[in-house]
Amino acid sequence: MMIANKEYAARRKELMSLMHGNSIAIIASAPEKIRSRDTHYAYKQNVTLSYLSGFPEPESVMALIPGREQGEVVIFCRDKDPLRETWDGYRAVSYTHLTLPTIYSV
Repeated sequence: MMIANKEYAARRKELMSLMHGNSIAIIASAPEKIRSRDTHYAYKQNVTLSYLSGFPEPESVMALIPGREQGEVVIFCRDKDPLRETWDGYRAVSYTHLTLPTIYSV
């Protein structure tokens, strides 16, 4: 089942409405778990980050900044690395590639 982008936006808006003025919420992704030297367990995203954004990438952080003029939601994620993608699989370059224009990535 695919969750609509509007639903993620509504969830973030609801959380930000509960925040105090001049506050920031920072939600980090779950860490990757190593099974053995070169084998990882299947990745499972932090449920809070997944609930608020649906962003699947490890090593990412989402900041919710209510009232920020340049955008209230910022995602920090890994850079694209073709060599690592050979071994680890595709990486989302930025959230804009996931068709969510209300989120800015760095």
